[in-house]
Amino acid sequence: MGNQVYSRNEYIIIKMNRGFIVINKRKPFAEGHTHIKTFKTAKYLVDLAIHNSMPYNLSLYLLTSLTRISENETYKRKILDLIANKRNRGLRRYRRSA
Repeated sequence: MGNQVYSRNEYIIIKMNRGFIVINKRKPFAEGHTHIKTFKTAKYLVDLAIHNSMPYNLSLYLLTSLTRISENETYKRKILDLIANKRNRGLRRYRRSA
């Protein structure tokens, strides 16, 4: 296991060999953690989850990570809607008309 490098509210960030793990201590580990490459991004996810901020510019992976660590069901639904919209937007762009 790695070393804890950051703690805020119920969230901790642990340094691992190839990046960081963000953990929500109030959720079971299997459901409440995510793997992130950089400390700056890990800390940003923690801040977003604490403030329930909508991050429209994040990748699908980071949005999914945010749903894993968040406990607020309303916030998670909004992020899942954003993920669905981003996926649909991507499909529309590459479809050919018959």
